[in-house]
Amino acid sequence: MTAFERTELPYLHIAFRQDLDVLFCRWRAAVDLSQFAEGYMTTLEIATRQQAHFWLQDFRLRNVSSELEQAWFESSFVPAVKIALGNSTCIAYLMSPLQRELSLSDAFISLRETVRYGNHLTTAYFVSEHDALDWLNQCRLQAISR
Repeated sequence: MTAFERTELPYLHIAFRQDLDVLFCRWRAAVDLSQFAEGYMTTLEIATRQQAHFWLQDFRLRNVSSELEQAWFESSFVPAVKIALGNSTCIAYLMSPLQRELSLSDAFISLRETVRYGNHLTTAYFVSEHDALDWLNQCRLQAISR
């Protein structure tokens, strides 16, 4: 495990910071399904190497996930996380206020509460990076106390 690991894709910057115990994933452009999947699987590879269970996914510059991307996430990615990392992985999604407003009006995702995929993956949505990092820290403290 290294103190800092970084990977660049044309549309995604991934960096693990051991001092914060957070894997930062900053999407830089709109993506299609193949790029979406590649980005998530590359992130999972780094998370596995670093045993990183707390991720900040910043998609303020990325398009909101399509129904196909959401289906891939649930059918392929969620099981892969369980196999690679076991329990207690938390992903905080950082979105713009406009993305939040559009998502709420489309009823695409519930942004008012966390979404649990069994006991191995929990996600939540934020418009403030500070709030997202606070939530990830709470997740980490809960994992330590188990």
